[in-house]
Amino acid sequence: MNFETKKYGKVYVSLGLYSHGGSKAITLISPGGMVIAKLTVNIPGVKLQPGEFFIKTWSENAPIAEDALASGLFVDTGRRIATGHVEAQIWRFAEEEE
Repeated sequence: MNFETKKYGKVYVSLGLYSHGGSKAITLISPGGMVIAKLTVNIPGVKLQPGEFFIKTWSENAPIAEDALASGLFVDTGRRIATGHVEAQIWRFAEEEE
């Protein structure tokens, strides 16, 4: 899976799991193999529905999260969870909506 960003061009979606909490971890990688951003954030102790993950849409992640959502690969569930002074958005992959 990949998508285009305004700042970095094409990025590849690398999937994993956070070691503490086990929620889905999504890292964005350049074609050259450099880590561009961690799209997700881990919030241990908060339960998600199957296929859902927390997205970091604040600070340096704001533009790339916007590009990720615009790519059509992801769906914003509309749900939010407070974490510190910000809210993490809850997304899922669009293909899981079918």
